[in-house]
Amino acid sequence: MKVAMVQNNPVFGEKNENIKELFKLMERGSADIYILQELAYTGYQFRSKSELQELSDTADNETILKFKEKAVQKNSCIIFGFSEMGGDGKIYNSSMLVTPEGKTVIYRKTHLFYKENLFFTPGNSGFIVHEWRGIKIGLAICFDWFFSESFRTLALMGADIIAHCSNLVMPYCQTADYARAIENRIYIATVNRIGAEERTDEKLTFTGQSVLVSPKGDYLIKAPVDETGIFIHEIDTTLSRNKQLNEFNHVLNDRRDLFYKKG
Repeated sequence: MKVAMVQNNPVFGEKNENIKELFKLMERGSADIYILQELAYTGYQFRSKSELQELSDTADNETILKFKEKAVQKNSCIIFGFSEMGGDGKIYNSSMLVTPEGKTVIYRKTHLFYKENLFFTPGNSGFIVHEWRGIKIGLAICFDWFFSESFRTLALMGADIIAHCSNLVMPYCQTADYARAIENRIYIATVNRIGAEERTDEKLTFTGQSVLVSPKGDYLIKAPVDETGIFIHEIDTTLSRNKQLNEFNHVLNDRRDLFYKKG
C-alpha cells in the first residue's frame, strides 16, 4: 500500500487556488492513500469568528465535492483537514477521509491548540479508525499528538497507520513521533505545511518536515523544512499488526490499566 504525503504552503483565504495547487502536487505521484495537512486549503491564522465562518464548509458542499471527485479520478483515498461547519451550527477543526467508492468519514479535532480555542469548538467525534481496502486508517489532527492517549487509543482501535494532518509551529512533534510509533507498533504519517502567516500582531512559522515513521521507528519519509512537494513510500501492514516486541512482551496486551490512574 503506497502512502503519499502532500506538503504545501497555502495562501490564506484563497481556497480555490490552494486546492488547485494541492491537486497539482498530487498529480506528481501515484499512491493508494494521499494525506494532506490540517486546514489544507484555507490557511490557519484566523482573525475573527466571522472570517472563519466565511471560509468554513459543510460536509457536502461544492468545495468538498472537489475532493470526492479527485478520489474517484485517482482511485485513491484522500484525507485532508478543513474548517467544518457542523450541522449543529458549530465550527470544528476537522479532517475528512474520502474514498473513490463514495464513503466519507469526518474526525473533529479533540485537542485544540492555542488560539484555536477562540474560534473552534472542541471536537465531539471521538477518535476514528476506518478500514479501506484492507488497511485500517486512524485519524488525528496536529496537537492531538501532544497527548499520548490519542495515538494509543487509535492503536487499541486497530489502526495500521495514523493520518495526522498538521499545521505544526512547535519543533517537537516530528521527533516525538518516533516514540509514539514504536510504543504502539504503528505507522505515523504527520503531514505538515511550510511557510508563515502574520495576519495579526503575531507571526506563525510552520515547521514543514512532514514525516512517515514505521512501527520500528524508521523514518521512511522526512520532507524538507521549507519545500512543497509530494513524498511517497510503501507501507507493510504485517509490521503494524505484529504487536509482539519479543517472545515475552506484547506492547498492547502487557498494559496494566489497573495502575494507570491519578494519585
